[in-house]
Amino acid sequence: MTDRTLMESEAREAPLVVAKLATEGRETLASVGERLRSLNPGLVLAAGRGSSDAAALLAKYILEIRLGVPTVSVAPSVQSIYGARLRLANALVLAISQSGRSPDLVEFCLAATGQNVLRIGLVNDISSPLTSAVDVTLPLMAGPENSVAATKSCVAAMTLVLGLIGYWREDAGMVSAFERAPGILSGALQADWTRATAFLDGDGPVYVVGRGPGLAIAAEAALKLKETCGLHAETVSAAEIRHGPFALAGPQLRAIIFAQRDAAFPGLKALAHDLEKLGASILLISAEETLPGVHVPADEEPVLELIAMLLRFYLFANETALRRGRSPDRPPMLSKITETR
Repeated sequence: MTDRTLMESEAREAPLVVAKLATEGRETLASVGERLRSLNPGLVLAAGRGSSDAAALLAKYILEIRLGVPTVSVAPSVQSIYGARLRLANALVLAISQSGRSPDLVEFCLAATGQNVLRIGLVNDISSPLTSAVDVTLPLMAGPENSVAATKSCVAAMTLVLGLIGYWREDAGMVSAFERAPGILSGALQADWTRATAFLDGDGPVYVVGRGPGLAIAAEAALKLKETCGLHAETVSAAEIRHGPFALAGPQLRAIIFAQRDAAFPGLKALAHDLEKLGASILLISAEETLPGVHVPADEEPVLELIAMLLRFYLFANETALRRGRSPDRPPMLSKITETR
């Protein structure tokens, strides 16, 4: 048996990382949740780069669906490149970063001030400059991550987003999901996806599809296919696919669909059926074992199902990269810390 890659080893650490978040982070999350209820922000600005941007997108969907708070994915370059300052008041700035060392994100947070503005950083390296640029730091507790492909830190950020919003809402169901996440994630790592082993052989185009919070998972999965497997994988919203991208449907197209069991579920299943009828190859990822495709453990919290799908997908991407003769740990032309300015 060959040694595991760093990517696989680090992905397999995710349940332990999340268990640590759920136990050691409980008091801090409760305190921050109380502070957010007192602030009652009317706007959230979520920011991140790479995998952290996917976690920020997940935060957007959960915040808008569960709390009704308008949330935008902010562009740090308005400050770092263009010198513009946003006029902020009664707002939450949510900055997510594994390294905490992206200069544009740090500079944006330093400038993101105003009346009743709270800056929260979800950071893995708490000694980083980002920690000093925010008001509250929530450590990701993922420990060292040496593979260029982020895995456990992204899962930690997404799970922490779920927990933070749960404590903010005082939502017992969301908090319970946050606390049982380690078990669901451990189960996902054991899921048998052998039927998908050869799905990404070859070099044709790949759509990675999601809707609602599933779009954030699709974005991160597509990023992993690009950086580790050298595949041209495009993130596509299930709400937008019929507005143009559907024109590429046919035998040359492969589509990976993340199908969480929420209000988007019927439409995602219908889309998979329609694409398959047009000859596309479909990999449907869900927690519904009666459906074709591959599966993860079911949970009553759809966001937790999605995070479980992503964690298991990391192993799939790792296996695919190796099948394609690539190192998922050291993709060409990429480095672990990208200092965007």
